[in-house]
Amino acid sequence: MNDEQKVTKWLKENTELSWTRVGGDEPPVKLDRLYINRSEGYEIRDFILKYYKECNLKHKSNNYEITLKKIMEYKSGEKVKTQELIDHLKSKLNKS
Repeated sequence: MNDEQKVTKWLKENTELSWTRVGGDEPPVKLDRLYINRSEGYEIRDFILKYYKECNLKHKSNNYEITLKKIMEYKSGEKVKTQELIDHLKSKLNKS
């Protein structure tokens, strides 16, 4: 199972995110969105893949849970730029 499949499986089993953007086929990973839609499973998946790759993080359930919590808590209820969120999470990693 590749990392994309691992993240998708974990999100589908552990969240109530929407996965209905495209009927039938899963859309390809898209890493260049200006804003992130935090209610859309595919966008959260793509964000996690990009963030883990940039930060060289290990793909495992515990990490997904922590990351998802941080994604959802950052400026909750506000529209957030993808790069702003990545920069915020990276800054938290550097303080650990």
